[in-house]
Amino acid sequence: MSHPGGPLAGVKVLDAAGMIAAPSACAMMADLGADVIKLEPPHGDLLRGLVQVPGGPDPWWELDNRGKRGIAVDLTTEEGRAAVHAIASNCDIFVTNLTTERQNRYELSADDLRAQHPELIHLTLTGYGKTGPDKDRLAFDYTAFFSRGGVLDTMGEPGHTPPAGRPGQGDHTTSLSILSSALLALRERDLSGQGQEISVALMQTAMWTMSSDLSIALASGEVPQPIMRIETSSPLVGRFRCSDDRWIMLAMVADPYWNRFCDALDKSEWIHDPRFSELEQRAENGAELMLLCDEIFATADRATWSDRFDSADLVWAPIQSLAEVLSDPQAEALSAFEEVPNANRSFRTMATPFDLGGSEMSVKGPAPEHGEHTSEIMLEAGYSMEEIEALYDRGVIT
Repeated sequence: MSHPGGPLAGVKVLDAAGMIAAPSACAMMADLGADVIKLEPPHGDLLRGLVQVPGGPDPWWELDNRGKRGIAVDLTTEEGRAAVHAIASNCDIFVTNLTTERQNRYELSADDLRAQHPELIHLTLTGYGKTGPDKDRLAFDYTAFFSRGGVLDTMGEPGHTPPAGRPGQGDHTTSLSILSSALLALRERDLSGQGQEISVALMQTAMWTMSSDLSIALASGEVPQPIMRIETSSPLVGRFRCSDDRWIMLAMVADPYWNRFCDALDKSEWIHDPRFSELEQRAENGAELMLLCDEIFATADRATWSDRFDSADLVWAPIQSLAEVLSDPQAEALSAFEEVPNANRSFRTMATPFDLGGSEMSVKGPAPEHGEHTSEIMLEAGYSMEEIEALYDRGVIT
């Protein structure tokens, strides 16, 4: 039987991070049963209201802050910093993307928070790491992940304008690094009784996603370069436009697929064609073969090719639009979208991107309103109602 409340039940997390990557990791911790407190400044997180849905929820805010409790504190005041220290003293994990300078200014560094609480796990998200010449450089995933991490330059075709990354894609990839490192630190604490300081960088996560290419460069000294679509060594790994202007992706690295591919295209004569019969010949004549395939794919729509390729048991996928992803029955089978419980208005969001079959895991509720749980969190930290009212009056908490 699963543990009541989820695998992180009893774990308390203080989320002192803004925007997407680190808060997203904390949202998944909440899905897993952790009590996550969202710490915001008096003016609120920059993510609030950044994307508007008329008459609907705040989608980005809800996605990355669901299931949390919210408190707003002015860290520029000594009393505000003392309040955060009091809250952190009861937490297992502290997560932030504040720069080193701001952590020191607000007394939220690992040294500050772990001095009297060595069991605390202190995790910092940076753009470029905590050492090196760019350790203090500000970053978003567009800059540190997609650009500096080498992702965009290898996408698209040589000589063309680099494609744009999609909003939050690098952030949400990095959130998985944050989550896994925090869980490992909890396990380490189980073994040693001590917390630790963790650093996760957008750039390093991007490099990990590019590690198949980078490993070749490290081993050989030759850096893989983007190539034109028709320059592929085999159409079995390629992209093709169908007659209805939709695209198909093929991914078959094993040579035995060749005969079935030819039959599916009604080109069985290619099997014995001396230009294409062997893998080496296909590579030498790759551009010619790709152009021939382009002509054939242009004769039928994607649904037709889908049926043919499924019948031939080939490895392929439609290059889908986001609208198609939303209506994809396989996305529904994966339970990729989840209804947010206890929201004022019913809406769906993205579910945590893995399935723990033996654990309780779900979106626990909507994201907090600004400072929604300030009073109850302050009471838990040991403040009296009189002290809390005084802090409200002085604008220390909101």
